[in-house]
Amino acid sequence: MPRVKNRITRHKLGQHFLVDDSVADRIIDASCVGNSDRVLEVGPGKGVLTRRLLTRGNITWAVELDKKLYTNLSSEFADNKNIRLFHCNALKFDYNSITPPYHVISNLPYSISVPLVKQFIEHNTFISSATIMVQDEVAKRICASPGESSYGSLSVFMSYHMDVEHLFTVSRSSFNPIPKVKSSVIRMVPLSKPRVQVDNASKFFSFVQTAFSHRRKTIKNNISPLWSDLRTFSLALKESDIDPMMRAQDISLEKYSKLFNLLNGQKTT
Repeated sequence: MPRVKNRITRHKLGQHFLVDDSVADRIIDASCVGNSDRVLEVGPGKGVLTRRLLTRGNITWAVELDKKLYTNLSSEFADNKNIRLFHCNALKFDYNSITPPYHVISNLPYSISVPLVKQFIEHNTFISSATIMVQDEVAKRICASPGESSYGSLSVFMSYHMDVEHLFTVSRSSFNPIPKVKSSVIRMVPLSKPRVQVDNASKFFSFVQTAFSHRRKTIKNNISPLWSDLRTFSLALKESDIDPMMRAQDISLEKYSKLFNLLNGQKTT
């Protein structure tokens, strides 16, 4: 019975363990991380990536929530001075507890991949790059450009903070248990400053989320209810080079930021 319970727990965590050594090597090679660089791995699981990082000489911090997996890894690497294991929830991990700068290299648990990516962004002054494997659908959302079907508020958010690149897809057979969906590896590099300047970043992303709230509606129909002065709103659209009949997925970060800055401070309804 305990083994069944453990499987259920891991299923809830969205853990599909990478078992293909060649994929692990490819991920590390694609990260452009040097052998002396420090690495943070979230969700090491059964240690396929971890072993290769340590073989290459990387100082590695690994955060694992599953008690059994943490215990197994602790036993395997007990004599290796280049690794420190943390038994904790990665969403609550103290990024100040390890020495920056470092690179993130991970096969992220599917169920918390987006919250973890946002966590990396919150600590982007510590992180030199993040090479991560996520669900293919999430990878597309992160890397999408205006006009693509996957382009949404997450795409805008990522573009604001990061240079992002889709590296390659990974076969379902590279995992155990085999997932129902494809996976992709992406690389993210924090920008030294946001790609655009806005008056209030928190309000800006709330504004963008509102723009995407009804994808089939036009930008005018989604956003205009926020402003009582429709004439000012229409002028701001025109000055931002946005056709009021455009939909949210066709508008770039740069145009969103210009529209927001023009409208910010206007009295809302």
